[in-house]
Amino acid sequence: MIKSAAIISTIILLLASTVPAEINGNAGSTALSFLKIGAGARAAGMADAGIAVVADASACYWNPARLTAIPTKHSLHFQHNQWIAETSVDEIYYAYSFGRHRLGAAARMLSTGDIPLRDELPAQDPIAQYQAYDLFAGLSYAFSPIPELALGISYRRLCEKIYLNTGYGYNLQAGINIRIKELGLDLGGTIDNLGPRFKLDKELYKQPTTFKAGAGFSPDKRLFNGRGLLALDAVKSIDAGWQVRTGLEYIWRDQAALRLGYKTGHSSESFSAGLGLKWRGYSFDYAFVPHDYDLGTSHRFSLGLGF
Repeated sequence: MIKSAAIISTIILLLASTVPAEINGNAGSTALSFLKIGAGARAAGMADAGIAVVADASACYWNPARLTAIPTKHSLHFQHNQWIAETSVDEIYYAYSFGRHRLGAAARMLSTGDIPLRDELPAQDPIAQYQAYDLFAGLSYAFSPIPELALGISYRRLCEKIYLNTGYGYNLQAGINIRIKELGLDLGGTIDNLGPRFKLDKELYKQPTTFKAGAGFSPDKRLFNGRGLLALDAVKSIDAGWQVRTGLEYIWRDQAALRLGYKTGHSSESFSAGLGLKWRGYSFDYAFVPHDYDLGTSHRFSLGLGF
């Protein structure tokens, strides 16, 4: 079974490599960059290394195949991200299981603070203020034909508004997860943001199609009444270079967690840290993500419920 799952994973990654796109030299050439912002404070505390370790409804964003790893029948996940430059990101995810199947629903909104509007440059004072926002709403489905293998897909509707200009579109995401239980190892892969060019103000922009491969290792051996987790993701967007994301998590008695992460290849992020608390079916997570180039620090808060 494991051998067959590995073959399927290899085929998907090979198909991903055939998607036509100019991989190099496209920095800033795509729209909808808010799709690249990670979901959930747990993953943020581990440098967004999430596609093979997420186990709540935010899998609708990271890897729809991981919806099958949620231990409860229902899962709710809320996040507020006080991001850079007075920008905030709010999102909600829900997942429901029935047999070997999982359904998920997701919504995210990025909104800005007041943006000054000027009719000429240079100008001393703005003539007005306006706001911009990005939004997606989506559905996800996952299926686990055997315990070692899960496959998933997501469909998203997209909207972007900047001053008087508004654009609409859609995209798809496909994911796979392979579980090697005897090794405490999960392997994951996704193709994100596959879709037609996005139209905004009569211009067409490529979507930020991204390829990800990741691993999560959590041995059964206990350490001071707790357990550890190592997560590692490799990420390639069509308009940026490779990123390597490494995350560590220590969970004490399944109640409290400490997290560290380090990201290479990102234009403004590197180190991150976080903590988490669990009580019955509730979970609370916080992540601290500093940014370079005087962009400030983002504080991310998540609340989860499984029942």
